[in-house]
Amino acid sequence: QPSAVIGWLRMAPEVVLCETMKDTPYDYKADIWSLGITLIEMAEIEPPHHELNPMRVLLKIAKSDPPTLLAPSKWSVEFRDFLKTALDKNPETRPSAAQLLEHPFVSGVTSNKALRELVAEAKAEVMEEIEDGRDEGEEEDATDATSPLETHTQDPSEEPPALQPPSQPQDSANGPCSQPSRDRSLHATSPPDTVSSSDNDLAVPVTLRKPRPVSMEARIQAAEEKQGAGQARDLSPAAARSQKAGQSRPNSSALETLGGEKMANGGLELLVPAASDPSKRASDCGSMDYSPSLSADLSLNRETGSLSLKDSRLHNKTLKRTRKFVVDGVEVSITTSKIISEDEKKDEEMRFLRRQELRELRLLQKEEHRNQAQLSSKHELQLEQMLRRFEQETSAKKKFFDTELENLERQQKQQVEKMEQDHAVRRREEAKRIRLEQDRDYARFQEQLKLMKKEVKSEVEKLPRQQRKESMKQKMEEHSQKKQLLDRDFIAKQKEDLELAMKKLTAENKREICDKERQCLSRKQELLRDREAALWEMEEHQLQERHQLVKQQLKDQYFLQRHELLRKHEKEREQMQRYNQRMTEQLKARQQQEKARLPKIQRSEGKTRMAMYKKSLHINGAGSASEQREKIKQFSQQEEKRQKAERLQQQHKHETQMRDMVAQCDSNMTELQQLQNEKCHLLVEHETQKLKALDESHDQTLKEWREKLRPRKKALEEDLNQKKREQEMFFKLSEDAECPNPTTPSKAAKFFPYNSADAS
Repeated sequence: QPSAVIGWLRMAPEVVLCETMKDTPYDYKADIWSLGITLIEMAEIEPPHHELNPMRVLLKIAKSDPPTLLAPSKWSVEFRDFLKTALDKNPETRPSAAQLLEHPFVSGVTSNKALRELVAEAKAEVMEEIEDGRDEGEEEDATDATSPLETHTQDPSEEPPALQPPSQPQDSANGPCSQPSRDRSLHATSPPDTVSSSDNDLAVPVTLRKPRPVSMEARIQAAEEKQGAGQARDLSPAAARSQKAGQSRPNSSALETLGGEKMANGGLELLVPAASDPSKRASDCGSMDYSPSLSADLSLNRETGSLSLKDSRLHNKTLKRTRKFVVDGVEVSITTSKIISEDEKKDEEMRFLRRQELRELRLLQKEEHRNQAQLSSKHELQLEQMLRRFEQETSAKKKFFDTELENLERQQKQQVEKMEQDHAVRRREEAKRIRLEQDRDYARFQEQLKLMKKEVKSEVEKLPRQQRKESMKQKMEEHSQKKQLLDRDFIAKQKEDLELAMKKLTAENKREICDKERQCLSRKQELLRDREAALWEMEEHQLQERHQLVKQQLKDQYFLQRHELLRKHEKEREQMQRYNQRMTEQLKARQQQEKARLPKIQRSEGKTRMAMYKKSLHINGAGSASEQREKIKQFSQQEEKRQKAERLQQQHKHETQMRDMVAQCDSNMTELQQLQNEKCHLLVEHETQKLKALDESHDQTLKEWREKLRPRKKALEEDLNQKKREQEMFFKLSEDAECPNPTTPSKAAKFFPYNSADAS
């Protein structure tokens, strides 16, 4: 396919819309659409909208109805229904590949012979041959055309038809014909694909339809050559060539010919033998063809003002391609011909300009992709940096509170250890002080015992001498027993007092440590609450900051997309302006050529008509020489009026064409501008929807985060209360067990019991 717009021709509508909505990509349903376009191309050789430039293609795909076949009646109902099903603009209702496989157009296929023939033709070797446009047969035709009077002479006894006034339609190309005769030209507007075959000197232009594929049975020429060879011998050369032309098959590049067919760029001329009966040469359109060879030498199209193809064909070259291949044991030979002409060069130039425009659009698209990739990389880097910063901030905040907790625990431990050390020192000092007091009390107690002993002795001395000894012994024994008892009781009392004092001191120290533990636990729990509150606040702030960053990135992305879209729209407008300018310049050039060619055609035709008119007067022998001169003068004046009317008609036609071209160009620009405005509006609406959806998503995320925060707070408070209860339970158990050494929940406090060594 020479056109570089082929990829754009198969774009589905949702693929075109992806230009403004990149986050809603298309799926495999786009390939179903491309399948339908490909089937139309296989059926009609060219895909839909192939004659348009890329901008018009996008406009057609986005705004028009799904493409259809140019002649639906020539195709089966199953094929038309298959195309209608596949070419659905709504991707939701467009069928899948599995559903299309169940369609009768596909499921009803029983043979792959057509595919095998196409594959064999595609793999066949191609032999190319380039021929000049003027071969031997054409040279003979040109020689015959130069002497029409000698070749085609009429019987003098025949009465030629009377001449029509020049004011009436003279040319069979413009005038309506009821029954076309065999010696005049039949013109009709048609596609430029034509076939010509020359025989004798009579030109009959015949219109060809746009190339359509036919069955392979009609395309295989070699298989039918044996059957048609005998029949072709009985036919005239022109009829044989006409039969071959009817059997020829169009190809994607040119119309296939197997006989003497030739391709041309203007109207189609199929040259057939002149009728044997000269009386049948009269035109039914109201004008006389004075020479049957006139149309063979010069064919004037009065609608376009162009010359016959025979003049331009002499400067063209014919490219013939021959393919030979074997299908099912049958050798097939297919020959295609293509005229390489000025129009071909213009088409090649147009294709080159289209490819250049597509290259410009592809460069813009590559630059857009590069900018999008750079922006995406920048956004990813920003997001990574933000997440890394969030992690660093969270880690720093956690580290700060962990350090505070460690400092608090360390201070608590140091304070408890200091309290224990102070308690031990105070315990030793108190024990020493009490011991000293008890020693003094014990000394005083011993003095009292001594006084009691003296009192006992003094009482005994008061007794008579003979009783004194026994009484002394008895009193001393009693005193000794009483002394031991009193001494034991006194020591026990001192020991009990010391223990009570130590217990009181220990209990006081325990209460102080418990108070310190409670105070430290409260401070620790407050620090934990502050830690979690700071982390929660940081999480909320991070959510807000992340949302703002994503929102700004989305705005940046749409800003870049709008910028790239505006650049692309500007490039599209430039291309559309260049396209309109090219069309206008081509129209001006064609009109200029037609305007410059018309006087030459009129002079040549005028000379020929004048010669034929003089010949008619000479044959009729009507009037004297002066009368003939007067008739010739009147005929010349009528010819001048007719030519002037033709020039005015051509000028009016050119003005109408130019107005239509300007209107078409304005319509193209208006339609393009409308589509671009719709794209911009759609992009803005899509951006608004995305921003709104992003805000709603953020609000929902924030709401869910806050809902999850309540149970987190509740779990934290329950954990802190549980620890407080455990601490109180531990203190209570310590008091119940009368543990002399109160401890903390994490580490037992060290207490030193009183012993005799401490008192010493």
